[in-house]
Amino acid sequence: MQIRRASSEDIPKIISLLKSSLGESLLPKSVEFWNWKHLQNPFGESSVLLACEADEIIGVRAFLRWEYREGNQKHQALRAVDTAVHPNYQGKGLFTKLTTQLIDEVKKEGFDLIFNTPNEKSLPGYLKMGWEKWGKLPLKVKLKVPNKSEKASKTKDWEEIAGLIARLENSTPWTEGVRTSLVPGYIHWRYRDCPIVDYQFASDGETFLMIYRLKEGKKGMELRIVDLFHHSGFGKKQRELLRKEFNQICKNSGTIWVSFSGLNYESDILNLGLVPILDRGPLVTLRKLGEDLNPKDLNWKWSLGDLELF
Repeated sequence: MQIRRASSEDIPKIISLLKSSLGESLLPKSVEFWNWKHLQNPFGESSVLLACEADEIIGVRAFLRWEYREGNQKHQALRAVDTAVHPNYQGKGLFTKLTTQLIDEVKKEGFDLIFNTPNEKSLPGYLKMGWEKWGKLPLKVKLKVPNKSEKASKTKDWEEIAGLIARLENSTPWTEGVRTSLVPGYIHWRYRDCPIVDYQFASDGETFLMIYRLKEGKKGMELRIVDLFHHSGFGKKQRELLRKEFNQICKNSGTIWVSFSGLNYESDILNLGLVPILDRGPLVTLRKLGEDLNPKDLNWKWSLGDLELF
């Protein structure tokens, strides 16, 4: 068996392995989706290790590159994502071998931390390899009185806010705490070009950008605020405009509940009043990679968009 870094020529066989090991599940398994996720990422190409026997790929382990920022300080991060072992080789420690070897390699490349949101099945394995629980992302949930309008919200063109996005991605962070770096190209890659979710937005085109998704569930329509950005020109007039547009979106979509990260302050900006914080978000785990930084000590300000599975 050989363990080596993946190349672009390996992608079709990687997709085949993911399908045979994991099935289609919630996320698509395709060359196009892999390329968007691991090659077109503005933070850089993912670090991917393969286990091979002869000409066949029997295991894959991928760390998605990410970058966080707190003021002028940047933290180079990785997100532990796609991993699969061929059914004939499962239970032989290959997942652990690939993961620990990739950790050793990325340490030498200067990364500061790894984060992910494991499920109950994979959590014990990560804890054995040095991951630590940060806890569940707190969620704020606001119930709305259903008042569906017969009018549907118009689909907006992302090109209309290209100038605002460029300003947001080239400005100083506007809030305290550790947040995803808005490097050039991030907002389009993460939201406009995402192949699996139809993200929509509310914006004045000048000072604020609220990105959200509508999700129909058993309890009715959820409006999930995944990110909210603004810059120094965001004042009282702009707040009122955002609140008015937000309320109209809720009415047009028949939203019965709104959800967003409990680490941020969307409820104040949107004038939602007292909003309970629920311990129901994804479980976040962290893995330190160096001696100079303990990621558990950082003042994290994750949005829902930062931690959604994709």
